[in-house]
Amino acid sequence: MLVYFIGTGGSEGIPAHLCTCPTCTEARKFGFAQRRPSTLAVITENGKALLFDVGTDIRNFLNVPLEAIFLTHWHHDHIYGLYKLRWMARETPLYAPEGHADALILNDPKNLRPRPLKPGDSLRIETLTITALKLNHQVETLGYLIEEDGKSVALLYDTKGLPEETREFLEGRAPLRLAMVDATYPPGFVLSHISHRNLPFLELTDYVRKGWENKVLIAYDGMVFYV
Repeated sequence: MLVYFIGTGGSEGIPAHLCTCPTCTEARKFGFAQRRPSTLAVITENGKALLFDVGTDIRNFLNVPLEAIFLTHWHHDHIYGLYKLRWMARETPLYAPEGHADALILNDPKNLRPRPLKPGDSLRIETLTITALKLNHQVETLGYLIEEDGKSVALLYDTKGLPEETREFLEGRAPLRLAMVDATYPPGFVLSHISHRNLPFLELTDYVRKGWENKVLIAYDGMVFYV
């Protein structure tokens, strides 16, 4: 599978509007340091696409039919792009936790087909097996274990530590090829969901490289991993 980081930022993206902090100032100088809100695509070995969170309008980055869309939770920085995608000319399943669901998407989904998920649910879509995991956040939030041909990656955004049952489940599936972990605040693997309150891009990259060498990487918009 291919993992495609379309957006790696926090709620405000980078640079934040009118912000003059070092992170936002750097991002106005260097395009590679700019970040859209969290949006991730997984491309199967058969070339089929699934989307995990839709924090931005994806149409200029992934203009293909989607087998399914998965949400970690319903905070607006993870669902903004749904308001455009609900108009797409193809019915598409939308899997998400029930808690704090967006009223417009539920009541007027257009071509989205919302379906609830809870921790422990497992789905087979194309060549992927996707298992929902419990995470710790202000609202009901799911992580996902994504498996294909004996290889697995974990998406673990917006969580303060891992619930014991999730940690034990992932330890039982180890080793993971890739773990995508929240980095809203400074160090957390591939760090994503990065806020402007974190270090500037170049400083953050140097900090992580010195602390963890090649064991931890900083995600950036447009990054692609082959798993």
